[in-house]
Amino acid sequence: LTKVVHPDLMFKNYLYVSSTTRTFQLHCEELAQTSTKMVSARPRELVLDIASNDGCLLKKFQNLGMNVLGIDPAENLAAEANAAGIRTLCAYWSTNISRDIVSRFGMPKIVTATNVFAHVDDVHEFVNAVRTCLAEKGVFIIEAPYLLDFIEKNEFDTAYHEHLSYLAVHPLAMLMEAHKMQIIDVQYFADLHGGTIRMFVSRSGDYSVSENFGLFINREMKLGIKARERYDRFAQNVMKNKSTLRELIARLRSEGKSIWAYGASAKGNTLMNFFEFSHDDIPVVIDDNPKKWNYYTPGSKMRITGVNDLAAAKVDYLLLLAWNFQSEIMQRCKAVNYRGGFILPVPEPKIVS
Repeated sequence: LTKVVHPDLMFKNYLYVSSTTRTFQLHCEELAQTSTKMVSARPRELVLDIASNDGCLLKKFQNLGMNVLGIDPAENLAAEANAAGIRTLCAYWSTNISRDIVSRFGMPKIVTATNVFAHVDDVHEFVNAVRTCLAEKGVFIIEAPYLLDFIEKNEFDTAYHEHLSYLAVHPLAMLMEAHKMQIIDVQYFADLHGGTIRMFVSRSGDYSVSENFGLFINREMKLGIKARERYDRFAQNVMKNKSTLRELIARLRSEGKSIWAYGASAKGNTLMNFFEFSHDDIPVVIDDNPKKWNYYTPGSKMRITGVNDLAAAKVDYLLLLAWNFQSEIMQRCKAVNYRGGFILPVPEPKIVS
């Protein structure tokens, strides 16, 4: 957590694709509908998505008749998005880029930043750049994994090189106030990425503040997110989780059971390496993104393959490293006639059929 990796090493050629899961596509449809209604957006008004990936979210806005623009530093994904008709600039978000967008395209009525704000080193620059371009009565929408879930559900595997911050409403409210902006509403999605908060932000005074804002602040203070003791307990729970899951995997292997994993994700790499598993314990991991097939996971060296290989293999258990897509993964496994069990690693290890 003390290291900030140069973003080019992580993002210039990016393999995570937003459109991979149907779960996230449906979420993007809802976000587009909710936000356009909130600001009474008119057809052809500009929507800007920061870290737009393959254009999954912008496509939903485009379907509603909005004028869309994405910005993303991943050269491969920006090219894919442009080829699919989603206008995308290949660059990092900054105040200079923000001014350039205003001069070339106008001021966006909606600015979205889904699963990117926690990746940012200079959050003040990020927010200042948004304020620079945001249209009058415009709304800035942040979505990120929620700190309270991170703590309460032992989601330690959300900690990896991309994630520089672990976000809650209270500190973000203070950040926005420093830039003469305010959080006007907060929504929560329990089943997205292990628990996601969505914050609607405007310039101060543009909109009234929802009572949801106060409810989230009160809950955070009650949990004690400003007290070190809460994080010490979290650490103890993670170590207990480690010993329990290692014992479970060892017992199953001693019984001759074959174990694969599902989800060659960043969170999966954190879990595998911190829990000291290797390809000797779990030799293969399935992933739905073909861009990852035939590579190996760093550290644990599991071979990455597609779900169709599961049908011919005699696998007894799948460790769900991408546990945030549990129901969708189970459906995909059922579709290829997988009959084994699943191991959920958090908030505590358990086997489900």
